[in-house]
Amino acid sequence: MRIFFAYPFTKLLNSSTGIIDEGNTNFILNAVNKLEEMGNSVFSAQCREKFGKELMDPDTATKLDFEEMKNADLVIAFPGQFPISGGVHVELGWASALGKPIIAFLHKDEMYTPMIQGLHTVTNVKYVTFDDNDTDLDIINKIITEVEKYIDIPAKV
Repeated sequence: MRIFFAYPFTKLLNSSTGIIDEGNTNFILNAVNKLEEMGNSVFSAQCREKFGKELMDPDTATKLDFEEMKNADLVIAFPGQFPISGGVHVELGWASALGKPIIAFLHKDEMYTPMIQGLHTVTNVKYVTFDDNDTDLDIINKIITEVEKYIDIPAKV
């Protein structure tokens, strides 16, 4: 299965170093590795752009990201906590327009736009909540559990 891993990027770049912090980098790498160990192909813009070390220009990155979305079988999305990730929201728009199934990970204490809350009305969305007590491993295990459920579920068209 081809998975598009939608996770905040630009807002996570350190203003001094231009690099994503170690905690988020490790979380993304661990999640992507676990999904790949299951036999999936996983796209992550953060991995492609070396967590900020090899940033692409906006025109190139946007075009490539959209191509990856078109080829995805499943989208795993973290819309972000305050402030939300505008990029992930755009990717969710692409995913819903293309009828891609989505697993959306939402922090239980965060307020999300009605467009995220109602996304399930236009495409197949499974909402999974997490909170500050969940460790990275807890969240990764939730990802794996949900992906296993989606392996044979077709997208809405």
